[in-house]
Amino acid sequence: MHGQQLIMNLNKLKDLAVDAAKKAGLFLIENKTKEKKILSEDGRDIKLILDQETEKIIRSSLAASNIEIMGEEFGGVKKEGKYWVVDPIDGTANYFRGLDECCVSIALMEGNKALIGVIYNFNNNQMYVAIKDHGAFLNNKKISVSDIALKSKASISTGFPASETVESSINFLMDLKGWKKVRMFGSAALSCAYVASGKCDYYAEKGIYLWDFAAGICLVEEAGGNITYSLIDKDRYEVIASNGLV
Repeated sequence: MHGQQLIMNLNKLKDLAVDAAKKAGLFLIENKTKEKKILSEDGRDIKLILDQETEKIIRSSLAASNIEIMGEEFGGVKKEGKYWVVDPIDGTANYFRGLDECCVSIALMEGNKALIGVIYNFNNNQMYVAIKDHGAFLNNKKISVSDIALKSKASISTGFPASETVESSINFLMDLKGWKKVRMFGSAALSCAYVASGKCDYYAEKGIYLWDFAAGICLVEEAGGNITYSLIDKDRYEVIASNGLV
């Protein structure tokens, strides 16, 4: 009975997250062709005023859950109990330049365990959703990772490390030679979604934050893949997601 009640609660929370993602996505579509004011630029990162406005929409939608929120724009902290992890625009630089590889990313975590993942590519109306132990879906159709087992036949998605040494950068580039195809989408969340849906076989990146990939954890796991993530400093992670074969 307790298990059934938990799933009912998770389904309601999933619906809340999907609704929040849709509202945020609609807002971003409406503003897609308008002037986008830059809030700040730090190295390769760019933040728009729209990032903050979109997170406010998501936070307002999730408020009914009475669950604390960790968001890229307004903060929050990890905890042992349940908490939302929100990235209002994952792939802000792409959105700013009019590229479609960007999304709204919402995860429900409990400690380090992912319970729900929602990734919404609003440009293509592609809604990726996963609930722990109940599968992963793209627009309500079940998805699974690819069955490619050879690196020489597989595609990798990655991001070029921003703060690597020359030597490590050379090693990074040499490693990429072993893959059939290399892609840099500019969105960690979508890269995870592509692994989960078999569009890509492997994703690896260093120096990203929890909100960048949190929604991808549940998606990749529920689609039959593997995902590992470990802190490399106080806030940033190294993430590897794969089909579990390559």
